[in-house]
Amino acid sequence: MTYSIRIVDIRSDDAVQISATYGYWHNPIFMLAVAEMHKLIPLQLQVFKGEELFAVLPLYERSKMGVRALVSPVGAYYQGICFAFEENAGKARIVLDTVAVCTEISQFLTKRYKRIHIKLNPQNYDVRGFTWNGFKAFPLYTFRYHVGESLPSLADERKKYRTAQKHDMRMEERFDPDAFMRLQKDLDLRKKHELGISYSRLKEFFIRLYSEQLLKQFNIIWQNEVVSANILLYDGGDVAYTLFKATAEKALRKGAATFHSINLLEELPLGTKLFDYCGANVPEVARFKAAIGLDLCSFYQIKI
Repeated sequence: MTYSIRIVDIRSDDAVQISATYGYWHNPIFMLAVAEMHKLIPLQLQVFKGEELFAVLPLYERSKMGVRALVSPVGAYYQGICFAFEENAGKARIVLDTVAVCTEISQFLTKRYKRIHIKLNPQNYDVRGFTWNGFKAFPLYTFRYHVGESLPSLADERKKYRTAQKHDMRMEERFDPDAFMRLQKDLDLRKKHELGISYSRLKEFFIRLYSEQLLKQFNIIWQNEVVSANILLYDGGDVAYTLFKATAEKALRKGAATFHSINLLEELPLGTKLFDYCGANVPEVARFKAAIGLDLCSFYQIKI
């Protein structure tokens, strides 16, 4: 079977129509917001199998002094390849098509770009088509929760949860970007962490997504103050993502982070089947998420 590839701007009518069925990270509104935050060009790579559209991949292009590169920007945690396999496709056919498509994509991209950095999603676990064609693949990890499953938290996390309850903490859903930014700045200062984007741009990004109903914010209130804020990325589909969370240091000692994480699972939007915590790669954060009882899974970033 012959494959062909083309790249189109995400703002084109063709890309907008196609993206509607491929999940959050392909959403044209989301991609354009990310691109404007970083001054990038948002693109959609389309793979055709014969005459039929078979796979799509979101891309963010940066150009400096005539040199083009693909980057993985803050805010776009995954850039997964979505396939349109036939319903009756057998295991062997799926494996062969996956390798063939990844091979075609890798060869196509290396002819256009000097530097490439893409973070695939957990469903793209077969990256041989990239590594066989010169890419390096590095495993990363995330934690996930399948809605409805029991959460076997460790005893110390259950104790933290009860401590927060005794201090009359409560959770609310309310969009308050200023409260989040205050907590994020304090967190970055404590951790000596560089966010990679200005706080003002990140705030504008949140406001835009919220106005398009692609973002929710859940807060923990203690002593009439927002002491923990969580940004939920959600578009009405099966999967919700939490990419940004910040908790005040004084509230951490009272169990706010555990209280926040567990209660959030009970307030997920109706229809959510999977909750992705977007990361398990920072030691202290990974330990905390594991102690709550979440499921660990891997995904790949590919580079050249």
